Amino acid sequence: MPRNKSYSDDIVLGRAMQVFWNYGYEATSVRMLEKEMNINQFSIYSSFQNKKNLFVESIRNYREYVKKHRFQVLLQKDAGLAELEQFLQNSVQKVNQNDSSRGCLVVNTAAEIGNKDEDIAIEINRYYDFIREMLKNVLLNAVSKGEVSPNTDVEKQASFFLGVMQGLSVAKKTMDKNQLADFIAVAIKQIK
Repeated sequence: MPRNKSYSDDIVLGRAMQVFWNYGYEATSVRMLEKEMNINQFSIYSSFQNKKNLFVESIRNYREYVKKHRFQVLLQKDAGLAELEQFLQNSVQKVNQNDSSRGCLVVNTAAEIGNKDEDIAIEINRYYDFIREMLKNVLLNAVSKGEVSPNTDVEKQASFFLGVMQGLSVAKKTMDKNQLADFIAVAIKQIK
């Protein structure tokens, strides 16, 4: 007879995401996950089969997390260049002590694992596709509003700004706010 779970998969997945975000995939042990998720190893394997599946689910969970907590302004229907510039500036001005030193879970994972694991690489690319699509919508709005030239190659600029976001995620771990402001100013200036 199957046992009833005494925990919510969503809650323990959120906790696992935080552990992976703090320590990375390789440095995170099942023991650490047990402690932070507040469930035993059997329950982890019962719900997620293995550490890698738990990690892939954590990346998916992270995508939903950033939609709610980071990208709301860029996901607005009419967000344009002004919102993109403000978002980039806010990401370095209002440095959240918890999140800034950790950077972005997906950028960290791309640096740590890259294409070494196909399943993880697929999930990283799904996250980047989400960001790229969001940026394309922002840039299409910017063209419609006359904030940028109608000749703007929105596809290429979306990829460029995805790279800017990745770079900022890493750079804000060590660069000062003036250097980060210069980074943003040059990125915005090139599209105007």
